[in-house]
Parts: sequence; C-alpha cells; structure tokens
Amino acid sequence: MKAILFDCDGVLVDSEPALAKVAADVMNGKGIPAKPEDFAPYIGTGEDTYLGKVVEKYGGEYNDEIKELVYQNYIDKGVNYIQKFDGCEKMLNDLADADIPMAVASSADDIKVRANLSILDFDEQKFTAIIAGNDVGRKKPWPDIYLLAAERIEQKPEDCIVIEDAVAGIESGKRAGMITIGFTSNCTQQQLEEAGADYVVDTFFEMETILMQLLK
Repeated sequence: MKAILFDCDGVLVDSEPALAKVAADVMNGKGIPAKPEDFAPYIGTGEDTYLGKVVEKYGGEYNDEIKELVYQNYIDKGVNYIQKFDGCEKMLNDLADADIPMAVASSADDIKVRANLSILDFDEQKFTAIIAGNDVGRKKPWPDIYLLAAERIEQKPEDCIVIEDAVAGIESGKRAGMITIGFTSNCTQQQLEEAGADYVVDTFFEMETILMQLLK
C-alpha cells in the first residue's frame, strides 16, 4: 500500500450531526417537517441525494435553492457545531511527515469540503489532491471518485487505502479495487463489515496503527 484516500464528513471531521441539524432547520423554514435523523440513511451519497430523498419523503420538490441555503447556513453557523476526532490531526501530521501521499475524496461539494477542512490543525495543502462531489458525475457508491483520486495522486487503485464512515463509501472503495478501513463514527461495525470493509476501527489511534502496518 502506498497512498491513503480519506472521506471527509464523519472521517476527518465529526460533521454529520451539524449538517443534519442545519438541513432540517432549512427545510422546516420551507414548511418541510424534516428531522435530523431523517438524513442518516443517505450519509455519504452526496448532498443531492442526502437532501433530495428527505424532501421527497415529505412530498416536496427538491431544487438547487434548497442545497444552496443548506450550504450557506452550514458555512455561517454549522461549522460552529463541527467536532474534531481525537487523534485525527496527529495522524494526518504523522503521515505527512512520513511523506505518505494523501487525498480527500468526498461526495460533498467543494465549498463544504473546504469549510470542514478549515477547522483542522493541518495544512490542507499537504493533501496531494482534494476531490469533491462536483468533480464526478456519479457519486458514491459508484467507484468514480476514488478512481479519480488515485489518478490525481498518480497511484494505482490497488495501492490505495480508503478510509470511510459510510456504507456507500465502503462500497465505492471496494468497487474501485482498494483496501478499505471503516470508521464507526456513523455506522456500526456490522454495517461496515457487511458493506465489505477490510478493517473496522473505533478510534484514530487504532486507525493509525493499521495504516502503519499496511504502509510498511
């Protein structure tokens, strides 16, 4: 293994509760009685699916205005609710110091990915590439985003390790022919294993140990 590809929401930052709260608030303001828990089944699938499926659930019609409002509110207020995972920044800096190629591959649009990364005590320029949902036509669970990430960092797919917190993301990494590590921030160990995760961890300390073994 030579390189690591990270999902962002739920992996590099604990942002899923913040996004669900903001999205529900925006929809409530438009007369859609969405609740934060409504969004859980669509974690990792990109905002059009994540938001659109909940709008449809309540008989509404999804449009770009809803997504733009969610992003605006997320950047203005939601970032205040984002939490950091213990050990994440240390691991990223350790990997960067070891000259391990790293990329971010998120189904979210670039504007949200950058907002998330801004809260980390880690220079995002140390990522060889940052791929967002608007860089690909087909979102996770399709393999497109991880294949593009491998191409951008000039690595073979089979030499890459994917870090994911969602079923759709694990499925995407497996379809791309990559080793996958599931992080239990939003899904259970069983859900991630059933999706095909090669390893499942509960903490970044476990994750770093496994990565160092795979990267030897």
